[in-house]
Amino acid sequence: MRKCIRCEIEMIDGQDVKVEGAAYGLKITKPGIFKENLGKVHAAVCPECGYIEFYLEDTSKIKK
Repeated sequence: MRKCIRCEIEMIDGQDVKVEGAAYGLKITKPGIFKENLGKVHAAVCPECGYIEFYLEDTSKIKK
C-alpha cells in the first residue's frame, strides 16, 4: 500500500505510464554504454488530490 504524502490516504497503484506519440511507457536504466534495463515504471495516484508517484515494482536490479 502506498500512502499519499499530502493527504495520507491510500493511493491507487499499478497504473501504467505512457508517453504521448509513438513511444509506450518509460524505462529506467543504469548509466553507461551498455544500459541495463532496471524495469518498467508504474505510477500511483492519489484519488483525493491527484498527486502522482512513480515507482519500480522490482528493485532487485538496483540493489548492490
